[in-house]
Amino acid sequence: MMKIAMIDPSGFTLPYDHCLSNALGCKNCKVLLVTTNLPIGPWNNINTYERQAHYYPIVKRVTKAKLRIYLKGFEHPFDMKRLIDNLRNWRPDIIHFQWLPLPLIDRFFLGQFRRIAPLVLTMHDTKPFHGSPSSLLQLVGLKAAYSKFDHFIVHTQYSKEELLKQLGLPETRVTVIPHGVFDYYRELIRDEQMKKQLPEIAGKKRVLFFGVLKPYKGVDVLLKAFAQIPASVAEEAVLELVGYPKMPIEPLHSLAKQLGIAHRVIWDLRYVEEKEVAIYFADADIIVLPYRRIDQSGVLMVALDFGKPVVASCVGGFAEIIKDGVHGFLVEPGNPDALSFALTRVLEDDLLRAQIANAIKRLAKELTWDQIAERTLCLYREILKRFS
Repeated sequence: MMKIAMIDPSGFTLPYDHCLSNALGCKNCKVLLVTTNLPIGPWNNINTYERQAHYYPIVKRVTKAKLRIYLKGFEHPFDMKRLIDNLRNWRPDIIHFQWLPLPLIDRFFLGQFRRIAPLVLTMHDTKPFHGSPSSLLQLVGLKAAYSKFDHFIVHTQYSKEELLKQLGLPETRVTVIPHGVFDYYRELIRDEQMKKQLPEIAGKKRVLFFGVLKPYKGVDVLLKAFAQIPASVAEEAVLELVGYPKMPIEPLHSLAKQLGIAHRVIWDLRYVEEKEVAIYFADADIIVLPYRRIDQSGVLMVALDFGKPVVASCVGGFAEIIKDGVHGFLVEPGNPDALSFALTRVLEDDLLRAQIANAIKRLAKELTWDQIAERTLCLYREILKRFS
């Protein structure tokens, strides 16, 4: 039985952590997911892996956002030291980090972790924190921290090439393992009554942008594109912008008004709980991802599970997963004209949407967590052979 310590201090990629830990647990691994206090979700009722709310016990009692950031920085080194002591006793075979929230501090502890077991880091984003960290300190000491790891996992060939270029690593130290489809969300909406929680938009086709709002995600481009959709199609559609904003929102509201589409845009700007995420995706007709850059996207992996047509920028991992004209459409990033044309094609053609949905469902079967876990286990075994 392989013992794996899975570490995501802030729970940045919680659905990913959960799905991978669960799949590894189903393969007879003993998995300890070390993270922080978590919101309610499927991870609250699991027996395939152990979950430990180890990080930031003081921060969870504080509500002010800025104060939380400072307290995290204060608590983090103490939590790292406690975890090292705990893992010395637990004796994992592999220590697998998902994120390094404070590389400036982390680099001083990683050597001690490495004396316990080989270190693996999943690089979810080769531009850390998508270039918008909570604090610039989060970008300090990255290369020094990365030098402590024995192996890196990325989700796309694009990410591998970027990482090799940035760190000058040999190819043998970076492995591409795709991101799995988030297949648990549909289980959260078996109760049809839940769909009544959202306001009804009778007879409208729903274009959904979902996720934390940040500048690189191109919401401004999306608003301009939505305004260009022909009137005959536009009057039958609404745009839903759903997620917690980490950028100024007033300019986007002003842009929607200037473009004359404010009445057709629905704003739900908050942290959305897991069950509500499922409802939004179940009710959507199209998922739109107008990003300026990306490595890979968890939002895409939810869309695939629900069989939703995708219109996305032709960037990073999108271009490796989505086949243009089959699973949706890929467009030039930052180009409202191209995005508007693609959205119009999907909105006005019911048969096309149905064909794309079927193709998406077939694609989802190629990205199961069982397959992801098997490939991850094979990598772990290869790494352990080097240390035997």
